[in-house]
Amino acid sequence: MSSNIDENFTENYIKAGKAVIAAKELARKLTRPGVLFLEIAEKCEQEILNHGCELSFPINISLNEIAAHYSPPIGDKTLVPEKGLLKIDIGSHYKGYIADSAITINLDGDPNLQNYCEAAEEGLNAAIDRFTPGTKLFELGEAIANEITKRGLKPITNLGGHKLERYILHAGAFIPNFREKRHSQILKPGDAYACEPFATSGMGTVVNGQDAFIYRFIKKKTKNISYDQLNYMNKLEKLTKRLPFSPRLLEKHKIIPTPKIDRILNIFLRKNIIDKYNVLIERTGAPVSQFEHTIVIDLDGNTIVTTKK
Repeated sequence: MSSNIDENFTENYIKAGKAVIAAKELARKLTRPGVLFLEIAEKCEQEILNHGCELSFPINISLNEIAAHYSPPIGDKTLVPEKGLLKIDIGSHYKGYIADSAITINLDGDPNLQNYCEAAEEGLNAAIDRFTPGTKLFELGEAIANEITKRGLKPITNLGGHKLERYILHAGAFIPNFREKRHSQILKPGDAYACEPFATSGMGTVVNGQDAFIYRFIKKKTKNISYDQLNYMNKLEKLTKRLPFSPRLLEKHKIIPTPKIDRILNIFLRKNIIDKYNVLIERTGAPVSQFEHTIVIDLDGNTIVTTKK
């Protein structure tokens, strides 16, 4: 067990999970054609805070061929459409213990698109069934791919689940969405992972889009930086705890004046103070579904799905 885990780690993960469960339920209620993405984002993120937790990343609201990383920017006017696959990925943390979970909403109940939803969800359930000490990560990927391919679809092979550690959303080890044997790490007590199958009818890979709406603080710089930039940098690190953030958070907490946010973020990107997460798009433009849960193995070897009601 990592020395960075305290004796209440299971309870902390469960508390973070309860906040995400509530936010997902709210997202389902709010998501209707004509509703602003921004309204869904602000209300669901507030729900995390209402449960005594903090954001581990800004909500992702990704439509159709966009697999991940669309988070409404400041002033976003995007509306929920009449039909399509809308993926909502929500994260919280409590004292650094992270919950990360996603659902896909089939906006008009289209039977063809429902197949995508069921493929990803059944892939996730198959992985959860095998999520026990001694299992290798690629064996989870094999279980995921079997369910998705049964339905005539493909898993996204360059996306997958990830190990969680305190204040670290992507902690190295990777759960592939197919049998990729180089991911041979073995599950053990004390582990926490986010498992996230993606299903598509396309090529099964994603590429970076041009846009990025999510950022992460990576390192401090002190050379060739103005006093104002130094002040913004220090406040940004303290606020985000080096977890991914949306510019909306900087506006909300008045870290940087709104008219300056884009310019300062671009300066910080050039100086490698922050990194960005480009929107991820299915290579052929095919629709993508996603389901995700956070899964913890307690010190007695019991499996706990913290984000499942």
